[in-house]
Amino acid sequence: MHQITTLETDTPKKLNKFSVRSLALPRITLVGFEKSPYHSGIHEHSSNVPKRYNRQYYKIQQSAKERDLISDKDVYATLSNNHEEPYLDRKPKDLVGDDAYKSYYHTFKNIKRILEQNQFENITNSVQTNLIQRAEKLKILPCKMGLIKLKGDKNSIAIQNQKFGDKYVEVLSEGLRTLPTIQDFNFNRNRIKEHGASQLFPLISKQARIIEFQTNSIGQKGLEPILQCLPLQTCKIQILNLEDNQLGDTLISDLCKAMSKNPSVEMLNISKNNITNAAYLSIKSMIEQNDTLLELYLRWNSIKGSGGLEIFKVLQTNKNIKVLDFSYNLLGAGNVIITALKDFIIENKTVQHLDLSANGFTYQDCLQISEALKSNHSIYGFHFRGNFGYVDSKGFLIIDNNMKNYNSIHVDQRIKGVSPNPKPYEHSSHFEKLKDVCWICDEWQMSTFEWIPNQSGACSEEPIFIHFDYEGYEPIFLGKPDSNGNFKTHRMIPTGDIEYFYTANSIQIASQTAPIKQHIEKFRTKVTIADQVINVLIDETNLEKFSKSKPVIEDWYPTYDVLPRTQDPIYIPAKRKKQKRIWTYPISIWAPKYKFDTEELLRKCFERDWACCKITKFVKKQEEQDQVKEMLWQAYKPMRETYRFYASVNPTGDVFSMSVNPTSDFVNQCQLIDGKQLKLADVDLKFIATCSASSIDWKGNYRNPERSLVRYQMMEFLVRLSDDKYVRFNPQINIVQATRMILDQCMPHLSQYDCHKWRAERYFVEQCDDVCKKYKWVIDYVYMRNSQKKVKPGQPPFMCLDELKDICNKANLYDENFVERDVNLAFNLSMLTQVDELESDRLFQMQWIEFMEAVARISEKYSPIAIGKKDEKEWNYELRFQQPLYYKLEAFMVHLINTLVDDETKKNWKQPTISMFDEVEEDEYY
Repeated sequence: MHQITTLETDTPKKLNKFSVRSLALPRITLVGFEKSPYHSGIHEHSSNVPKRYNRQYYKIQQSAKERDLISDKDVYATLSNNHEEPYLDRKPKDLVGDDAYKSYYHTFKNIKRILEQNQFENITNSVQTNLIQRAEKLKILPCKMGLIKLKGDKNSIAIQNQKFGDKYVEVLSEGLRTLPTIQDFNFNRNRIKEHGASQLFPLISKQARIIEFQTNSIGQKGLEPILQCLPLQTCKIQILNLEDNQLGDTLISDLCKAMSKNPSVEMLNISKNNITNAAYLSIKSMIEQNDTLLELYLRWNSIKGSGGLEIFKVLQTNKNIKVLDFSYNLLGAGNVIITALKDFIIENKTVQHLDLSANGFTYQDCLQISEALKSNHSIYGFHFRGNFGYVDSKGFLIIDNNMKNYNSIHVDQRIKGVSPNPKPYEHSSHFEKLKDVCWICDEWQMSTFEWIPNQSGACSEEPIFIHFDYEGYEPIFLGKPDSNGNFKTHRMIPTGDIEYFYTANSIQIASQTAPIKQHIEKFRTKVTIADQVINVLIDETNLEKFSKSKPVIEDWYPTYDVLPRTQDPIYIPAKRKKQKRIWTYPISIWAPKYKFDTEELLRKCFERDWACCKITKFVKKQEEQDQVKEMLWQAYKPMRETYRFYASVNPTGDVFSMSVNPTSDFVNQCQLIDGKQLKLADVDLKFIATCSASSIDWKGNYRNPERSLVRYQMMEFLVRLSDDKYVRFNPQINIVQATRMILDQCMPHLSQYDCHKWRAERYFVEQCDDVCKKYKWVIDYVYMRNSQKKVKPGQPPFMCLDELKDICNKANLYDENFVERDVNLAFNLSMLTQVDELESDRLFQMQWIEFMEAVARISEKYSPIAIGKKDEKEWNYELRFQQPLYYKLEAFMVHLINTLVDDETKKNWKQPTISMFDEVEEDEYY
């Protein structure tokens, strides 16, 4: 029989390192059960227990009575009826829900006892135990690491944007060892380095279905488990996102090689990984060999035209890739890719979503891409921001001369498969046409608009047009009536509120079969129908709200019948306006005498400026000189245009030059001064150094003022600034790199000044040609009487800057909106380009053809009210400035006649009461 004794005290004193509670025993002590695991520790260490403890707490008494004897059965019954909790890690623990959180915190509070129980009973640690034990070992705060959560799928883990780092990845790895069922992993933006990735990926690569590892640093060791898994037939990975891991060409090549044999991956994102042309062969081979890849993202890399050429050649015949993101690369570099890109757009019928934004395509490249897109009806979403042109509501690429601003487009929407990624559709202007449209991202949907004669309205004969607010109310011809006599069109439209109206017989009407909105504030808009401009008063429109419905692409199949880039019907009227002539520039008043800036002319100017400047004095190496020269030549045109603007601010007499204040303003506008690497005092020193460097060669030449910069000194000043800003504080940067850095920083500001853009868009147009021809006698009169002040005997007449200022003064032009600086700008920007500005006075001598342009520029800034329109509205300067130039130029000519032409000359001239552009011919049609 075994002996039992009870404890005489309730105080939980420890027996050596084991307590009664830690042994999970009832309040009795068993003697004689040597085989019991609970007493093995006691017997092993009983010799170390002081006698006084045995006497005080464990007084063993000899059982004298029969009632003190109990059987083994009773002992085990007592043990089974105790109130201690069972072994916690033997119980199944939830990973999702409130109970999962409670279980985690309970484990955290009792971690020591649980570890002891697991050790003695050989119990496998639970996920909670592993997470807490590893965190304590690493001496970091415990964290659930996305394994224990309130809601979600237990087979996925999403800890994006937490920035845990490698130590917490060790904790996570310990928890994942007991969870082989997790398949979806999202570790984006967690500061995971190569060490952490090398611990994590061996545990997940074999069972993973989704791996999101964006904006970390996986490294070679971390990537190795993925490279080993990808070629296997048992690989389960379907989505692999390694964006912004700085992999470089070598690791990307290894990844593409493994992907070539992969049987499972459908989406691969290797954007922003410093990929250059060195990796294009691997990418090309992967596209050729892999037949499961559906989405490929190569955004924000440095793949140039020669590498892109080979990639797009193999994409022409690819049958599986449906989403391609090639934005923010350098495909336009070298001007070699356009043929392959055109062939890809025309021949490939698989790609549904394509992004070619910000690739530096030239204007001519964009024209050819636009033409190729007209033959493609399978790309439902096309992105082209940051290049010339925009995508309209039908998917056509409309080319304009404006390059998109690179500083704003990087925050714009990016493609994500064929899932919607909408931007808000704002009704900020009734006349603004919606641009940069993507049917997929913006969640456009198909709708049918129908005009039913005698129901929608009284009109029953063609032509009937519909005008949408998101199209800027441009007319859309509804075509011929169907078999029922109804006019209809099927269109893709944006979600939200859409306003529209119809025009029939040149009358604006709203359909009676659709909701009508009455406009309290009426407004007018001009619409052009068959070459006729109609001034439409909008007092009511149809207003419909279109809610989101099904996506444009679902399971890789289009859900609507409307194909992208489907041309609307074209209305050919029975009667047309008589056309006097087809106007072209060669028949204009400017063609005989005006000389455009050709590349040959600009090259001569650049070589002259390079020969005059002192860059070669402080850039010693010939190789660096050549590289700096080439970079300056590439930026020469915008640099020269910017110089002309700032040189007009405060000229030195007749010499247009940049004094210290305009130069400081230029540096500030380019944001070069940061207070650390470059201060205003440093700019002043470089300004003085540039001016003084050439004082010896051109001393006494009034065309080169001693305290101002002239044209050839502009690029020398920028190179000196780059040396001071970048090389001085970082000797590892050479002058070539510094020049490139400062040009890149200045280019957004330099590109704002282009006087040729104003000529092409505002001045060299048919209406201005008509005005100049009609009032040529006024231009001749004013020019001949104000071109004598500085003409020497025997010289042909020319106008100087002072004479142009006198003209403006006599015409009473100066006011708060038109100042002397505007005259300087008009004079300088109107002058034809001269190769030599240091040894010729031609730059200060305005000829007749230049004076005519100066008059147009002055009228643009002065902005007189168009003839016969003074009483139409309350004219402020903003409204006056928004008028077309030909209206302003015509009114300005009349103003010059009234203020500068003598009575005898104008006696046969009749004051007009209506603009020549508002006159209607009696016999207008044929």
